[in-house]
Amino acid sequence: MAKAKPEAMKYLLQTHKKLWTRSQYLFGSKVDYVTNNLAESFNKWIKKDKGKHLDDLLDTFRQKLLIKWNMRKKVANKFEGKILPHIVKKLREDSYNLDIDVITESDGVAEVCAKGSSDNAFRFVVNLRQRTCVCRVWQGTGLPCRHAIAYITSILGAKLEDYVDDCYLVEKFRAAYGGVTPSIPDKSMWPKATHGFFMHPPLLKSTAGRSKNRHKGALEGGSRKKIKRHECPICHQLGHHWYTCKNGDPADIAAVEQQR
Repeated sequence: MAKAKPEAMKYLLQTHKKLWTRSQYLFGSKVDYVTNNLAESFNKWIKKDKGKHLDDLLDTFRQKLLIKWNMRKKVANKFEGKILPHIVKKLREDSYNLDIDVITESDGVAEVCAKGSSDNAFRFVVNLRQRTCVCRVWQGTGLPCRHAIAYITSILGAKLEDYVDDCYLVEKFRAAYGGVTPSIPDKSMWPKATHGFFMHPPLLKSTAGRSKNRHKGALEGGSRKKIKRHECPICHQLGHHWYTCKNGDPADIAAVEQQR
């Protein structure tokens, strides 16, 4: 970007904090953070499986996801109440020590500000019907902000859970993991396909940075390291490499040798 449009890069650097904030994004996705933690977590989750063939890799993904979904389904069936437990906890914590006054209120719209503020202090307008606040936190997360919580809790009989977005409902959580995924047997019972070529597993390269393996101290005990037997990529048997394989197709061995 700096080479193609230097003026655009300069503009972004000068006004970055004013423009690139969550409050300026579209409100279709109810989330209060913008990070790539999900991608990083998934990448770590599958790190040990990246060297598999494509079909084995996808089958591993399927198994991992089914186990995760089944666990979430069991958890969802234990939930009670209208909204998710961690949302109830968050709203309860946010409602403590608000120090916010409702200045004026009429027909579901109110002005709020900090207690003991002067006339020129910041004021926020909260609209319960539209579920909005000028701070834009409510619109972005789907959860009432501190200003909205102060207004809602000042109304006799009002409940915070009635002003939470539907995506946080227990009913929606159960629906997300309530589907049925068809079961399939293991690879040994799959139909055998011939495509006229041999598909090799990917050649993985070591990544930059220090290894995260922990070294034990001199006074720490521990068992002997388990020896992991190598799996041949040609015949998938243990105990030998592809270049010493005697059980695989010679054409496949020649193809691997030519590639490497």
